[in-house]
Amino acid sequence: MIKQKVLIVDDNTTNIKFIADTLKEIDYISIVFATNGFKAIEIVKSQQLDLILMDINMPELDGFETVKRMNTSIPIIYVTALNDKKNIIKAFENEGVDYITKPFYPQELIARVTTHLRLFKLNKDLESEVKIEIEKNKEKEKILMHQSKLASIGEMVDAIAHQWKQPINLINLRIDVLSETFKNGNVDQVYMDIFKEKISININHMIATLNEFSTFFRPNNQTEVFDVKEMIEKVLVLIKDDFLNNKIQININVSENFSIIGVENEFKHLILNLLNNAKDAFNDKNIPFNKRVIDINILIKNGKNSIEVIDKAGGISKNIIDDIFNVNISSKEKGSGIGLYLSTQIAQKYNGVLKVENIGSGAKFTYQQK
Repeated sequence: MIKQKVLIVDDNTTNIKFIADTLKEIDYISIVFATNGFKAIEIVKSQQLDLILMDINMPELDGFETVKRMNTSIPIIYVTALNDKKNIIKAFENEGVDYITKPFYPQELIARVTTHLRLFKLNKDLESEVKIEIEKNKEKEKILMHQSKLASIGEMVDAIAHQWKQPINLINLRIDVLSETFKNGNVDQVYMDIFKEKISININHMIATLNEFSTFFRPNNQTEVFDVKEMIEKVLVLIKDDFLNNKIQININVSENFSIIGVENEFKHLILNLLNNAKDAFNDKNIPFNKRVIDINILIKNGKNSIEVIDKAGGISKNIIDDIFNVNISSKEKGSGIGLYLSTQIAQKYNGVLKVENIGSGAKFTYQQK
């Protein structure tokens, strides 16, 4: 068993011996002593202590001044012959946790020392547990962020494939047509200029898409003022072909636009998570193609900047709607529950809140700045 260490500070060695002999009954403590304030301060700086028994009347540095110079969180019991109200109050104002007047009963000293040693140990153990839990939560948060990033990368790779599929097919088709036209002897400069122009349109579309995706994943912690409508339009560029393939129509409705200060790519994740969540809901619930509509409303509601994402995907089950933003809670058949949780973290970082409610035939997610 690791012993707890008690420092006795008194200019009278007889008093130190009496206190030390009294505390020998407590077998789990060890004792160090100092006969003046300066020595006591040195000990506090060099040793791990669990309790200090401090005399007040000492030459050069009294007990109060010694405690001030110690600047420590170690509990201090003042043990002194002074029993007036003024010194008792001053003791508690100077980091004291208890006050014992001389002469005292040995059992009284033992009881008070034992109590404060236990309290100090409990506090240390509690602080240690809190630190451990904080580190666990930090590690958990890192894992969640990593999982979310992997999921986002997977979704983005799929989106790139959708974005590139049509222009690649068109390029292949035009090459086949060029080959047949050349065989028939109908290729001239005018034809080649038109061909080049059409091919360039497809290639430029692919380059623009790739640039947008590379910007999205490039680390950037620099804050800037970005326009909300323009930011959402950039997100729609990323998912355009994927959502067309799933027959999903997205409408942006602006009643009052606003700007946000922060990292634009970071905020894109919030919008992207909400849109992908709606897309998965349409597919999981087999919503007819003619009802696959998402409205994005940019407005100022009750004096607060707001973004609403409203789908017609059947709404969220009453069993989970109150917990939908918690980790590992998902409305999807095979969802991880990470996306919406991280969306709330992003909303909070930008001094906002993310809410959800079922309306009509779907769900409305609202980001609102506080």
